[in-house]
Amino acid sequence: MNTKKSERQRERTITALLSSNTLEAAARKAGISKRTLLRWMEQEDFRACYRKAKGDVLRTATAILTRNSGKAALTLTKIFSGKPTENQSARVSAARATLRLALEAFALEDLEERLRRLEKQTDEVI
Repeated sequence: MNTKKSERQRERTITALLSSNTLEAAARKAGISKRTLLRWMEQEDFRACYRKAKGDVLRTATAILTRNSGKAALTLTKIFSGKPTENQSARVSAARATLRLALEAFALEDLEERLRRLEKQTDEVI
């Protein structure tokens, strides 16, 4: 298989992994055997690409949560100062979860950045 075709196949496989519940389903979706997928999962370069793709998906999700955190705060403010309404508890739960997850993502990103700076300082000293 030529390199370009192989790269496209691996990209399709990573996309299938991100959207499937099982390895079997991902392999089927990607048009490869489960055995091939398992062999690829043992290769560091494939795992690195898969890890990067998962990170990209999570960064997108946390960006959405962050963008919606203002709406979540407004929702809680309206509920706090307004009359009880239908579905209020579901709206409170969704708003709280959005704020909590956005805050946790921010804290992890901050920790990651601090760790990256420390590693850079350590590399400069060595």
